[in-house]
Amino acid sequence: MASIRKFHVASCSGKDCNCLWVLDYRPLGLFGPRRRVRFKTRKQAEQFQIDTAQKASRGEYVEPAKMPTFAEVAEDWFRSKSDRRPSHTFNLRTRLDKQILPVIGKQKLDRITVEAVEKLRDKLRDEKYAHRTINRILWIVGAVFRLAIKRGQYSRNPVESVERAVQPARELSVDGSPIGTGTDAVDPDSVLSPKEIQTLLQEAKPGFERTLFEMAYLTGARQGELLALRWIDLELPKEGSGKMVIRRSLSWARPQGEEIRPRYFPPKTKAGRRTISIPALLVADLKRWKLQCPISQDGLVFPTTDGKPMPHGKMLQTQFYPALSRAKLRRVTFHTLRHSCASAMIANGAPITEVQHRLGHANPAITLLVYSHFLKHAESDVADRLANALLNFLSTTKAQGKPEPIPRPALAL
Repeated sequence: MASIRKFHVASCSGKDCNCLWVLDYRPLGLFGPRRRVRFKTRKQAEQFQIDTAQKASRGEYVEPAKMPTFAEVAEDWFRSKSDRRPSHTFNLRTRLDKQILPVIGKQKLDRITVEAVEKLRDKLRDEKYAHRTINRILWIVGAVFRLAIKRGQYSRNPVESVERAVQPARELSVDGSPIGTGTDAVDPDSVLSPKEIQTLLQEAKPGFERTLFEMAYLTGARQGELLALRWIDLELPKEGSGKMVIRRSLSWARPQGEEIRPRYFPPKTKAGRRTISIPALLVADLKRWKLQCPISQDGLVFPTTDGKPMPHGKMLQTQFYPALSRAKLRRVTFHTLRHSCASAMIANGAPITEVQHRLGHANPAITLLVYSHFLKHAESDVADRLANALLNFLSTTKAQGKPEPIPRPALAL
């Protein structure tokens, strides 16, 4: 039988003391091990006994000594992801080591409550992480708990009861521009205007630099896709526009315990493997660059001077950032050229499906979300063309003396 009584220390008078209550019970029944647990109040002890009895009846009870810490289960969960792309596993490792394990890693699973996970979420929010990043971290925490539940090491997932982070409202300055960050959408400050792109290309050195920057802006391809590009992936006709087939991406991410070396991977989605057009002027520049390009075993379009794959960091530090400095432009990422391509296409009236295909997005909703700011301000001449077609038709009808059509309610477009 279970018993709950106060455990008085030697110096205790026995009246209105703060001594702890001791629950003496056998969680697994008459022949199970005997346990003693201490609580500040009798009510806490009684509730613990009820909860334990319910877990034991459902087969969910785990011995306290066998209850793993979050870090122990997290390491097992991470090892199960070792067959993923190195860039993906590197991201998971970073999230675990920097944001999750320092906060809840040493705690046993049964000690991590909904409140503890909410505190982790609020801490990340205070550190100005984007809401999508916060939710990604919460997903990792939940995935670790799901593994523990599958193994029978624990019975519930506290993350399921935690409210997700949302994009915060952004305060506007006097001129109406947003203050601060906190959104995943691309805004005008995140792109270079066509005039700034011209300045960058003027300051870029002929050959590798200028051709690479032109390709990034005019094709919208990612940095890894361009550095993995081979001459056999290009169709460069004598006249007119050409084509580029994106089949792979270069990664320098290092899996845990392995050396740093270039690795090639297919695009993340089927939409990432795509064929896009190359303007005729860019075709001419590529032909000129091909005559100067160092010979590489893999036939790379943008190799190092000794024909090896170009490291991402080296290209940024020795070519892209110095070119920005010479052009007296603000410090942006190489990915900005991709955003600049998409925003310029939208500004010139390109259909969202064309932008989606060029960027390799799996879903047009992604394109709409990322470039929503530019879509709000993009206007075509479709209203003028509709009006001209309608009014010209009515004018022709009157001139021919034909009865005017019966007016109908306008249909919502």
